[in-house]
Amino acid sequence: MKRSSAAPRRAAASSEAGVREIDFDELPGYVGYQVRRTQAKIFSDFEAALANVDLTPGSFGVLTLIRANPGITQVALAAAFGVDKSTMSPVIVRLEKRGLVRREVLASDRRCHALYFERSAEASYLAAREKVRAFEAGLASRLNKGEQRELARLLRKLQGDG
Repeated sequence: MKRSSAAPRRAAASSEAGVREIDFDELPGYVGYQVRRTQAKIFSDFEAALANVDLTPGSFGVLTLIRANPGITQVALAAAFGVDKSTMSPVIVRLEKRGLVRREVLASDRRCHALYFERSAEASYLAAREKVRAFEAGLASRLNKGEQRELARLLRKLQGDG
């Protein structure tokens, strides 16, 4: 298998015995490995940029979709993110405890809850969104416009959507 020249094959890692080099073998040649490493780096940088806001990329995304889709159900929200309802539950609970969203039982199906963005959270949401936009602009600036479009196209293709 051909190794990717864009990714280092070896990296220093600390251990109890000191610093040693780690041989990544064929991992840097795996698309999934590179996507996951990229996601981890972006999430880490996102959380640092929004440290005083206390929102993860996932919780910001959830909050944004609830705000844009008043009354969305947890099932529909989970489907929009490609996760199951049980994965979404802890995120909703955290947002609800912080007073950012509320749940209301659906009259048509008492087993389901509609989710609503709390308007009292609008100012803090807008401040967080400005930080997210600045973060995204900095991230996107690493690529020219053509590379941004190509990356988006390739990621959709990997997701099976393009």
